[in-house]
Amino acid sequence: MIKSLRKNFILVAMGSTFVVLMAIMGIMLLSNYFKTMERADQLLHMLAENEGEFPRELENMRKLDEEEPIPMRRKNDRPKDWTEETPYETRFFSVLLDENQTVTETKLGNIAAVEQTDAQKYARDIVQSGKKKGMYDCYRYYVDKTDDGYRVLFVDCSRDLKSYRNLVMTTVSVSLLGLVLVLVLVVIFSRLVFKPVEESDRKQKQFITDASHELKTPLTIIDANTEVLEMLNGENEWTQSTRKQVKRLADLTQQMVTLSRMDEGKNTGNMELFCLSDAIADAAEPFFTVAEARGKELSVDIEEGLILNGDEAQICQLVSLLLDNAVKYSEKNGKIWLSLKKKSKKSVLEVKNTVEQMQQGKQDVLFERFYRTDESRNSATGGSGIGLSIAKAIVELHKGKIKAVSEDGKSLRITASF
Repeated sequence: MIKSLRKNFILVAMGSTFVVLMAIMGIMLLSNYFKTMERADQLLHMLAENEGEFPRELENMRKLDEEEPIPMRRKNDRPKDWTEETPYETRFFSVLLDENQTVTETKLGNIAAVEQTDAQKYARDIVQSGKKKGMYDCYRYYVDKTDDGYRVLFVDCSRDLKSYRNLVMTTVSVSLLGLVLVLVLVVIFSRLVFKPVEESDRKQKQFITDASHELKTPLTIIDANTEVLEMLNGENEWTQSTRKQVKRLADLTQQMVTLSRMDEGKNTGNMELFCLSDAIADAAEPFFTVAEARGKELSVDIEEGLILNGDEAQICQLVSLLLDNAVKYSEKNGKIWLSLKKKSKKSVLEVKNTVEQMQQGKQDVLFERFYRTDESRNSATGGSGIGLSIAKAIVELHKGKIKAVSEDGKSLRITASF
């Protein structure tokens, strides 16, 4: 249980770290990408205002600021990283088309990587798509509607996109490395954090084992003394009650030892292939008489030929525990059903019984140790409240799952799948 708890702690810690890290990385990368596109759009708008060209007739940016021939040329309307070298660093081209999408002008003076035929094809494809701006391969484009047709402007973003991809690769690599380091630290520190809990749990299990062994001797003596008293004075209601309680306490002690060994991983069983169908049928056979003696009806539906790799004795014990629970706690003149079916790739064992009243929904609380739905009723039936805990331990030992549910408040269905 401690190992499972520690594992869940590591998973939660790593999951939380991963989500936060992905959120930070996503925000940072998206922000960088949108800024790159925003800068390209600003350049495209400036080119559109100047008919596909930068205002190169001006000597420098200072003179550009002084004259302000058109509103777009104002300093506040330029990209934040604009410099006097920007017009010479930016690779761009434009294509002018008329209303019939016939190319009337192609400007390729500021780019060497694009042929005229390719530029014209790009422009036609974009105009036909009906989009005003977007990405075409590594080029950011903008469609400017003119009096005679369309001017499609392109800015080469290959360098920015390459830098962005390098940033993504670097960020992902650093993040993965960070996750690995965090995992190592969490594993190391979780060992230290859970060490006192493991020690406490170990001592608790050891106490249960030791106490169980210590109880066996006085129980044996009490049982022997009771037998002597019966030989001397004859059997009476007091000696019968004593022997009944001794048996009940002896059974409980044995169950506690069994469950403690399972928790410690000592009682792993003898795992081998066996016929699950035959084992369950044999284990269920005695309960026909038990159910009939109590005025209850037991029905069994077992699919033949099912095989399981596990401990046959423990599986038989599982069936006995589930049927014993069903017989004890089903209503008067109640009905009990046991079925074994192959579903998907798993064998599913189901025990269902009618009850007088039960809250609808999941009833997995029944697998908790010493859980009692009705104290007086458990005393009357002789239940210890630990049988279903052992059943759950047996199922988990066989890498299976077990659940309890009341679908209508009038029945209880326990399903174990292997």
